[in-house]
Amino acid sequence: MLDVTNTSQDIDESGVDTAILPVGAIEQHGPHLPLSVDWAQAEYVSKLVANRMGALLLPGIPYGSSEVHDGFKGSVSITHESLKTITKDICMSLISQGFTRIGVLNFHGGNIALKVAVRQVNWAQSEGKAVLVQPMLQSGAKLTEIVETFDEDLHAGEMETSIMMHIAPEQVGEDRIDYVPSLDASAFDLGPMKQYAPDGIWGRPSFATAEKGKLLVEYMVNATIDHLNATFLRLT
Repeated sequence: MLDVTNTSQDIDESGVDTAILPVGAIEQHGPHLPLSVDWAQAEYVSKLVANRMGALLLPGIPYGSSEVHDGFKGSVSITHESLKTITKDICMSLISQGFTRIGVLNFHGGNIALKVAVRQVNWAQSEGKAVLVQPMLQSGAKLTEIVETFDEDLHAGEMETSIMMHIAPEQVGEDRIDYVPSLDASAFDLGPMKQYAPDGIWGRPSFATAEKGKLLVEYMVNATIDHLNATFLRLT
């Protein structure tokens, strides 16, 4: 794996043609988890993916479109247009240098502009391809084998808490409030989370364990690599 601590000459001589771009968010995750959850997961999982693929690991984009968390102090949101533009700029810059395979790894559900960004990158030129992956979703049915409260888990619940207990246990607090609004996920499109989940939790973090987190990370890494390799193979 190469990263930005390497020199330009190192990267040129390696012949690497694959780059991994992590994308997260800085937003509240209840009273028991830090603002950096999505970013931390993005950086951790992407490093494992890049290492196994022999790819260039780029610094992650820490900020995402987190307007649904308005009202929770410390949550920072950028516009969908800003996220789309910076992602496109990064991908096009890489392609102009000869990178032909770019994996954009998204760890925040609100970053819907990324889909538009990779489409515009791919339709604008024919030298390289950008592929968007959301590792949690890519893991599919495997998640339901681990997360006991999967159908109730949307934010700061069993899944995210378990992952953080595995990758950064010192950042996980004890104030784990179980709360599941009597709504469906469309609520995120209708108004700020603070209106229907005042503590910033939608799920049951009390079910979380570090062992579950370790398995979740393994599944995400494997599913992401399989998807990227299969997609890039189809495109060659």
